[in-house]
Amino acid sequence: MNNKPPFNKENPTKISFEHLLQLIGTCCDYKFSIIDEEVDDELKGLAAQHGIDLTGYKHIIETSGTQHAEKRHGKNSNDRIALSLEDYLLIPIIIRYRDTVEISPKTENSHNNQVLVYKKRIGDMYFYVEEIRKRNKSLAFKSLWKRETKNPSK
Repeated sequence: MNNKPPFNKENPTKISFEHLLQLIGTCCDYKFSIIDEEVDDELKGLAAQHGIDLTGYKHIIETSGTQHAEKRHGKNSNDRIALSLEDYLLIPIIIRYRDTVEISPKTENSHNNQVLVYKKRIGDMYFYVEEIRKRNKSLAFKSLWKRETKNPSK
């Protein structure tokens, strides 16, 4: 039985979170979508202030992004609080119910694309980064990490 899903690198395929967890840390090069199709109006407005029109953009996750997150922030990393598989399930919550979101300047690390940095406190403080890819109208998973919140009741 072949467990390899039929992904198309150009058109993101919608998958379940259960399937996402199976792919975390794999070395395959897949592009898939797990988040709402529409970018919300607040995000479109923020991007418009920077001359970016997010009409028609989709949030996507690629296995290359999860590989990066696992290597830098996963259980075998030097992070004080390592990511767990359950943390990836929080991505739609971080995006939809974010505390803040900012657009950072273009960087070489992001192939000269700008990135969105979302912050959300869910016990610990989560940081989720998406790269704005104009060529294929996508907001692509770049990284995820978390930091301990010293006083989570505030």
